[in-house]
Amino acid sequence: MTKNVQAQENSPYSRYGLGDVLPSYNIVARGMGGLASPYRDLQSVNFINPASYASLKVVTLDIGLDYTSRTLRTSEPPQKFKSQYLIPSYVQIGVPLTKKGHWGMNIGLRPMSRINYNLGTRTRLQGIDSVFYNYVGNGGSYQAYLGTGFGWKNFTVGLNAGYLFGNKEYTTRVQFINDTIPYKKTNSSDTTRFGGLFATAGLQWTIPVGKSMFVRLGLNGSLQHKLNATRDITRQTYENGVNGPVVIDSIYRASDVKGEIIYPASYGGGIILEKEDNWQIGVEYNTMKWSDYRYYGQEDKLKNSWTLRIGAQLTPDLLSKSYWSRVAYRVGFSYGPSYVDVGTQFDQYMFSFGAGFPLKRNYYNNQYTTIQTAFEYGVRGNKDQPLRENLMRITIGFNLSDIWFNKRKYD
Repeated sequence: MTKNVQAQENSPYSRYGLGDVLPSYNIVARGMGGLASPYRDLQSVNFINPASYASLKVVTLDIGLDYTSRTLRTSEPPQKFKSQYLIPSYVQIGVPLTKKGHWGMNIGLRPMSRINYNLGTRTRLQGIDSVFYNYVGNGGSYQAYLGTGFGWKNFTVGLNAGYLFGNKEYTTRVQFINDTIPYKKTNSSDTTRFGGLFATAGLQWTIPVGKSMFVRLGLNGSLQHKLNATRDITRQTYENGVNGPVVIDSIYRASDVKGEIIYPASYGGGIILEKEDNWQIGVEYNTMKWSDYRYYGQEDKLKNSWTLRIGAQLTPDLLSKSYWSRVAYRVGFSYGPSYVDVGTQFDQYMFSFGAGFPLKRNYYNNQYTTIQTAFEYGVRGNKDQPLRENLMRITIGFNLSDIWFNKRKYD
């Protein structure tokens, strides 16, 4: 029975799969609870549904930065641990390929998952002695991608393709706590490097329902794909030294072990009701088949997951002389079971709000600059479970379509 949790740098649940999954949607969507499949506009780059690229009207540099704070609470004994980190959200460039629209492309790079934890537990083995386990994990995964979207009138389709790559490093140290018998300390490490091609696709259909009002349907998804992996495994005994662990003996070592990681399929769809340049409200459903995940042929403690998202955006008056009337205000909510299978129902939910602050918007030469912000607060787990996580995330980014992205018309 676990008696004590001694340290936690990030999330212990990042031990499973390829790590703790980071938000895949852009800052605009984050402010609306992750509503992304049916969303599009002429400036922000929505890489969740590449069909949205067809609506791009200006060359746009879209970048974001995340600050995340986590609080982990344990029930036995009651303890609380905090961690914070700052990482890039994404960087991408959206480009319209025709002057009249209906064809655009996007080039981008983003982190997809993160592994970073340091967890200690103390257990008593019946008939033997007390033992301390120290679990340490580092790594993560990334996507580099190129996408295009095109369409006819109110119907658009799109495709993203790229390379998913990363590494995962897990270490487990075991130490018996005994004053009379000098047990050997053991260190087991497993480091894996992986990479492979991936593709995602999407479509959007915009239906006029009145003067300046539309209903937009969106679908997006990706098929299951395989990642080539190389694995190094080490089993050692060690003693603590002044500058860290000192290896006594290598019990087992295997280098460059080839294998595969199967990354599961995902699907999503949603609907938005929009009044052009004024407001929009929508709902979306996403699912991912995590039970198909395999690491060198082995299953993990993962299960299929789904998420329901609800979001809205309001811009009071886009042409108003009042600055605050031109700001885009957003709010959203998401809910669904976690993909980590700990044997009990493990729900997670997130509240969010955000805003887009225009710094420059010149309709005559297509110069746009907007600061995008989002605040998210979420909970994973409940009071009846041994571990409960609270998360707060603040994201800030820029949509830049300024003069340096446009051709000079006069010398």
